[in-house]
Amino acid sequence: MQALASDRYLDLLDRLIGAAQAPAVVEEQRDRPARKALPRIVRRDWRQLEKKVNSLGKQPADEDLHMVRILVKRCRYATEACAPTLGKRTHELAEAAKNLQDVRGELNDAVVAENWLRDWAAYTRSGPGAFAAGELAAMEREAAQQARSQWPVAWKQVKAAPPAK
Repeated sequence: MQALASDRYLDLLDRLIGAAQAPAVVEEQRDRPARKALPRIVRRDWRQLEKKVNSLGKQPADEDLHMVRILVKRCRYATEACAPTLGKRTHELAEAAKNLQDVRGELNDAVVAENWLRDWAAYTRSGPGAFAAGELAAMEREAAQQARSQWPVAWKQVKAAPPAK
């Protein structure tokens, strides 16, 4: 409650209201209709995502797949923000990006959990605890492999709904 009553929070609200009332725009885009200016925003994030996915090998590293998740989030959020103006096709891209983000999130969560369990098992003095951690780590590895196998399908759905030109 203190944070919500702080000067910093009230300043943030004032700035958000101001931005909604008078959005900042790039000078050369100022007089263009939203239907003409917004696709550029979506395409930029889409191209970054597509470039990263195309650079992956057949067995991408977890770190590379995590970067895909970050880029798909950017693409999704830009697409969702523009979808009301740009229409059905953009909405379909946002939905496909959401699905890919979810699949990538499941993989990341499983990888992080498995690593944590392995580290914990290495330092515990409890034999049964270490055994249980090993069993749980194996389950997380299986979940990661399942999510890893799902992400190419989710990517194909995103690729099938490219942004409007």
